[in-house]
Amino acid sequence: MNLSQFNKQPLAQRAGILMEQGTFLALRHRSQYVICLYHVHQFFAEVWFEPRRHEFVLVRGLQGTVYLEPYLDQINLQDLRQCL
Repeated sequence: MNLSQFNKQPLAQRAGILMEQGTFLALRHRSQYVICLYHVHQFFAEVWFEPRRHEFVLVRGLQGTVYLEPYLDQINLQDLRQCL
């Protein structure tokens, strides 16, 4: 599955793909959300989870390294090379 195909899937299916096939890389918080970064297939993806409502609000595949910047202080580049 490529990035375009992933992003066309329904939200619940994208979340399931990441939980089953993705490699968890990092976690951050923004406002009321817990945001997790994953690597799956040949791309990165974020899961935005709202703990108070116990639901996924956004699951998106990412294109470009600009989206990785919030995680750079948490990611070991040696570990990341193993994903690629």
